[in-house]
Amino acid sequence: MRVELRIGEVTVPVELNGSAAARALADRLPQELSMSVSSVGCCGQLPFSLPHDATDVHPGWSDGDLNYKPEGDWLALFFDDERNSARYGGQVTLGHAVGPLDALRGLERTYEVKIEALYEGS
Repeated sequence: MRVELRIGEVTVPVELNGSAAARALADRLPQELSMSVSSVGCCGQLPFSLPHDATDVHPGWSDGDLNYKPEGDWLALFFDDERNSARYGGQVTLGHAVGPLDALRGLERTYEVKIEALYEGS
């Protein structure tokens, strides 16, 4: 399933994987949450927990990953620092951005982000 995150003027399509956490997120869409931009990604706290398999938890990310951190129910779309990310444990990858990430690197501050499912024909 493909979703999109609207962060300010930037829209990022993300292809979700088939994990339990990704399916649970898709079932709760649309969602709006406050996300802050850092030098490595956009991160915000979900108002709910996502079920996940212990085997899906890993350290780090790849640039473009949409990850969930069960400890604290954080959702993050990462756009940089993949090479140093292994120091951040407890990550569950939900999917990956489709397309370039450059527009995200120009963002700063906190945004009300809308996450919606994309359906065929939209």
